[in-house]
Amino acid sequence: MTDKLIKHLFTSLIMLLLASVSFASPYSDSLLYQLNNAIKQSAVYDSKKLEQIAQLQQSITEPANSDPGKQYQLHLKLYDEYKYYKYDSAFTYTKKLRRYAEYKQDPSLVADARIKQVFILLSGGLFKETFDSLNVLSVEGVSNEVKAEYYSLKARCYYDLADFDDDGFYTSSYYTKANECMDSALSLYPQNTFEFLYFSGLRDLKKGQTGNALLRLQSLVASRKLSYHEIALATSMMGGIFSIQKNMEQARNFLIQASIADIKSSTKETSALLSVASIIFKEGNIKDAALYIEKANADAAFYKARLRKVQVGAILPLIKEHMINTIETQKQKLITYLILLAVLVLLLAGIAIIVRNQVKKLKVARLHLLEANLKQHAVNQELEKANALKEKYNEQMQQINRQLSEANKIKEEYLGYYFSIDTEFMARMEKLVNTIDKKLVDRKWDEIKLMLKTVDFRKEKEELLKNFDKTFLKLFPDFVDQFNTLFNPEDRFILKKDQLLNTELRIFALIRMGITDNEKIAEILNYSINTIYSYKTKMRNKAIIPKDDFDKKITEITTLNYQHQDKKNN
Repeated sequence: MTDKLIKHLFTSLIMLLLASVSFASPYSDSLLYQLNNAIKQSAVYDSKKLEQIAQLQQSITEPANSDPGKQYQLHLKLYDEYKYYKYDSAFTYTKKLRRYAEYKQDPSLVADARIKQVFILLSGGLFKETFDSLNVLSVEGVSNEVKAEYYSLKARCYYDLADFDDDGFYTSSYYTKANECMDSALSLYPQNTFEFLYFSGLRDLKKGQTGNALLRLQSLVASRKLSYHEIALATSMMGGIFSIQKNMEQARNFLIQASIADIKSSTKETSALLSVASIIFKEGNIKDAALYIEKANADAAFYKARLRKVQVGAILPLIKEHMINTIETQKQKLITYLILLAVLVLLLAGIAIIVRNQVKKLKVARLHLLEANLKQHAVNQELEKANALKEKYNEQMQQINRQLSEANKIKEEYLGYYFSIDTEFMARMEKLVNTIDKKLVDRKWDEIKLMLKTVDFRKEKEELLKNFDKTFLKLFPDFVDQFNTLFNPEDRFILKKDQLLNTELRIFALIRMGITDNEKIAEILNYSINTIYSYKTKMRNKAIIPKDDFDKKITEITTLNYQHQDKKNN
């Protein structure tokens, strides 16, 4: 008992110390859980991306696709796969696009290929090369679709440059140029397309119209089925808007959704996860912030996104420094706790010795007490047996007294009944004899003969049985009802009007009176022994109780006095 108590206290203390020095995340946020799970599965998503790329690369080499036009479209698909995934490969495919476009001598294709190359330069963070390429790029005579892409890309270049410089002089002019380019792009994009709604939201955001921008993006997300990358673009911008509005909870939620969509689409050139890391780092969730910044840094390095690496470099040292400081603090706490633990262990050891000695004394006392309890238990068992025998004896005596009392009652009733019948019968016989004697003296033979004919022995027998029924039911008023309970409803007796008992009931009434011999019952009722046996067998077969218990149940039907007594006892 003592050892278990000490072990329990020691274990609880260790668990408390471990809990206090562990990194605890303040969130039970389902979105963070989904993001962490997506990061764990990122290799699976990247594997699917590489499978798609491999299939496209295989189709390039097929003879059926040797036409320059088909080659351009296939290389365009490969560019689309790589443009957010890997800078080097995407840039390589833009050069191939330019070669096939120039071979086709199609101005729109040439411009389209060069625009896509500029997009990759911008995504890689090469601002000088981006603007050098834009300045020599002409969109005269190209399709509106290509022009729209050109102006939206140019607007993004100025927006990114303004955000990167972030000074009080050049930034405003960059925003002005960016908005002019974006207006040109929006005039060319078909309305209600993703590009039109997304870039309209971006323009409103850069103009400071965050409410309008948010409404456009919410409508965009709610009204159509978007790809993972489109979801990432829209929700990332919504997260940025909520961040500007200081609604950090909503900002965090939408940026997490954007990060999840980026991972599922294998987008490596992204800022959403970096923004999530920055927000939750400020909220104190260092563990997840470190995980996200490492993932963002790995994605930026994989893509070779120079601007993203700079952005990651601004926050990564802060997180690492905080983690190092936290670890050092935890080390100091751990040392303090270990010292306290050592002191507590010594105290517990002293307490254990004292408790052990007390337990030994208690064991001796408990042993003596147990012996006494066993003796007392044995005595109690003997008393219980004696009481049980006494109760059983009392019950038997009560049953015997009850049976004796009942027998006396029956005897009294039937003695009175038979004395009454006998007296009445003797009076009638005496009257009849006197009358016949007188008639004999007077020699009135015809009248004597007539008088003898008036004697009806059947009627006398019926009257005798009727008087028996009355006397029996006086003693057992509920006999018929109790007798009927031994049968199913369809087999129960329903007596005629003014009928007290029928033959079957009289047989079992005599049995209740203690007359069980078939010959005696047959003699009383003036039936053959076989008839009595047949009636008894038929009743036992119809009963709902076992045949062997039937006569016993009949004898348990109580007299009127005991019915009243039972009701009082209940």
